[in-house]
Amino acid sequence: MKSPPSSPNQRSLLKRWLWEPLVHFFVLGLVVFGLYSFLGVNAKPVDDPLLVEVTSAEIEWFRTMWHTRMGRQPTTEELRGQVNQFIREQILSREAVAMGLDTDDTVVRRRLAQKMDFLFKDLSAIADPSESELRAYLRGNRQAYETPRLINFTQIYFNADKRGPSDAAQAAKNLIAWLNEHGSNSPDLSSLGDALLLPARHTNKPITKVRDEFGERFAREIWQLSSGKWQGPVTSGYGLHAVYVQARTESSLPAFGELAERLKMDWLAARERELAAQGYLNMRTRYQVLVEGMPYDLDVNQ
Repeated sequence: MKSPPSSPNQRSLLKRWLWEPLVHFFVLGLVVFGLYSFLGVNAKPVDDPLLVEVTSAEIEWFRTMWHTRMGRQPTTEELRGQVNQFIREQILSREAVAMGLDTDDTVVRRRLAQKMDFLFKDLSAIADPSESELRAYLRGNRQAYETPRLINFTQIYFNADKRGPSDAAQAAKNLIAWLNEHGSNSPDLSSLGDALLLPARHTNKPITKVRDEFGERFAREIWQLSSGKWQGPVTSGYGLHAVYVQARTESSLPAFGELAERLKMDWLAARERELAAQGYLNMRTRYQVLVEGMPYDLDVNQ
């Protein structure tokens, strides 16, 4: 039995379908899929979690880091050990992430944050500072480079808790008057007062150290005392003291040339911190932070 002849409209519609680009694309896709299925070819994803690749650039990095630490080029065995360690770390870290071991882990989180800070510094490419920049930095941070104020003094302690404030003050005044009249040649001046763990004589003592040991008020008062005679009583955190100031040395700033290398290192470190802070700020602006149950200060200043 013969099939009925197709009408002119049907032939025209079929012709349009045969020339349609989408039809060509669909047919080509079926052909490619069929060939891959027939040949058993499996396309490997670009980011294969089971593929550990060690590039030549990474190997060169291992070589450079070894030379930096050890002062020589690694042997083949040493370099192979570095590569094997890298492969081990890659595999273990991927398995740990796959198992969720990185979730809510404070150590991992801090380590990753630390690596980001290092990345900020590595990408900074800071140029060496000019002399004018170093001099400006020195002017802005003068106190950090000054030699400290030094003082030579002797103190005799009187325990106000033991003697009572009035009696301790009177005993100190009496001894001060006697020492100024008869001199202070005693080899053990501490025997003239009460026992104190701190020594009687202090030589080239930074005034900041005096403040730490005796208190702010004591340090401030003895710096104002004239030298060459016994004075007081001066109050400290322990009690009262008769004090003899031998000499004082004001703070001073070393010559720029003596500080140049230290200034450069400090300037570069400060610049790194500045760039790291700016890098974090640029990232931070993309995030919204909600802190429940406590006041929140913007963390970009931390």
